[in-house]
Amino acid sequence: MRGRWASAAIGAGIARSRAESKMDEQAESYQREIDRLKAAQAQPSQTQQSSGQEDITQKLKKLADLKQQGVLTDEEFQKLKTDLLAKL
Repeated sequence: MRGRWASAAIGAGIARSRAESKMDEQAESYQREIDRLKAAQAQPSQTQQSSGQEDITQKLKKLADLKQQGVLTDEEFQKLKTDLLAKL
């Protein structure tokens, strides 16, 4: 019986470790995207109106996803959203 409990505990530990590493990778990816957006925000560039609007919409969706997942705070989200909308 002990062997089964030990196997279950080891399996749960492995699953938890894999989930944590996947979450860490995703958080790093989101952080790179945030850094890229902040860098773009610091150096405003002129974009074409037709593709620029689609790009801003996609960025807003990404920001909303980051906020929903807890990567961005409400203040960061509002500031980045305001800056993106100002480019329209």
